[in-house]
Amino acid sequence: MQAVILAGGKGTRLYPITSRVPKPMVNLFNKPVLEHAIDLLKKHDIRDIIITLAYKADQIIDYFGGGSKWGVNIQYSLEDTPMGTAGGLRRLQPLLKDTFLIISGDAVTDLDLSTALDFHKKRSAIATMLLHEVDNPAHFGIVESDRSGKITRFVEKPRASEAFTHTINTGIYMLEPEVITYIPYDTAYDFSRNVFPRLLQNQEPFYAVHTEGYWCDVGSLAQYRNVHFDALTGKVKLSLPATRVADGIWVGEDAEIHPTVKLKAPFYVGNGVRVCRGSALGRFTVIGDTSLIGDGARVTHSILGVGATVGKGAEVYGSVVGSGYQIPDGRQLEDEVVVPDGAGTPLRAEIASELLSQHPIEEHMFTWSGLELARFAAQSASAGSLAA
Repeated sequence: MQAVILAGGKGTRLYPITSRVPKPMVNLFNKPVLEHAIDLLKKHDIRDIIITLAYKADQIIDYFGGGSKWGVNIQYSLEDTPMGTAGGLRRLQPLLKDTFLIISGDAVTDLDLSTALDFHKKRSAIATMLLHEVDNPAHFGIVESDRSGKITRFVEKPRASEAFTHTINTGIYMLEPEVITYIPYDTAYDFSRNVFPRLLQNQEPFYAVHTEGYWCDVGSLAQYRNVHFDALTGKVKLSLPATRVADGIWVGEDAEIHPTVKLKAPFYVGNGVRVCRGSALGRFTVIGDTSLIGDGARVTHSILGVGATVGKGAEVYGSVVGSGYQIPDGRQLEDEVVVPDGAGTPLRAEIASELLSQHPIEEHMFTWSGLELARFAAQSASAGSLAA
């Protein structure tokens, strides 16, 4: 089976995280978001992949190449002008000979694609949409279907008065090649606004299916931060590039955590990280590879990119720190995104506070010393050095 990954987005609402990278290349546990999508496809034995590109396409091509590192085959389709979610498929028609899947390269999900494909085949559908439940459907397409799963109504980005359900379109579709005939040549075209209304109008076998799993459109800074938290608590199953040494605790190779460090799970410490004397890592902390947490520093509910530094005595709460950024000694960062711009002036943005007051960093914390350190180290010798 083939898959088409839509990866042309800029990610304007994720600025300044996307100041240097396109949205699909935003870092999530030391891997681009797009890489997690490829991991999911491979898990379901989908290895023939076409990626549609537009903004900063060279970064994606340089990183993934032909896909051999991931055991997949990747081809690329470059769009000089954005063609919408469907417009770029027309030029791919010669390549798409059988059932294929559409998935976004900038959403995070572990939905059961194999179950969805089985449903699609059993219904002899021309198109099957994967569904998910959300609290606020205003930014999505909402869907109504009959008992067999056949779609009866679809409204894109409904007003409050139009929201008849919280069941939304995930942007993941199982499609037959005939769907491409509904897409004009060299025209920006959208599945939700153009293709799907025509399928309904023509009474095509157009279905929807709920499958087990997690889905999140990483469309805002708060969502970007929170999807890390969801992975740490197991709400979404991702392949994390570190060793799980205990419930809610991941530690990378050659990481050094001083025995005096106070810790509160869940947290993730990447490869080559150094967490120094007297510091503290609170709940929902993600530390990127080769980062440094200085003496007496405190970090909680925060995401640090690769090679970031938290200075001595600094405090980081509910924030996202870009790769390579250095927080000065004694500085406090709260509900903020800060990213180096390469010219000495950091790029900043605020994130809405929603969690921190409920989880003070000192609450029920432990240290990696004595029996606990020995127990965790014994569970995973490959986790590297856990104490300086």
